[in-house]
Amino acid sequence: MNAAEIRSDLFKKIETMNLPQLKEFYGVLQNYFNSGDLHHEWASMTGQQKAKIERGIAQADAGRVKPVEEVTARLRKKY
Repeated sequence: MNAAEIRSDLFKKIETMNLPQLKEFYGVLQNYFNSGDLHHEWASMTGQQKAKIERGIAQADAGRVKPVEEVTARLRKKY
């Protein structure tokens, strides 16, 4: 597909979305465009920040996660 065909296909798909789908898609696009230069962001973090992120990813990969509802409830109670 060339650029024009891709745009046309995207426009057609967007036109058929209901509002919740459109909002979700918009959020995905916003995240994509706002991500900008993630490499620079990672490079600017301290070693401690990187280690905490990597530890969290390892925990998630190992299945050591909690439902968002549980975490949200705990934070609301605390703060």
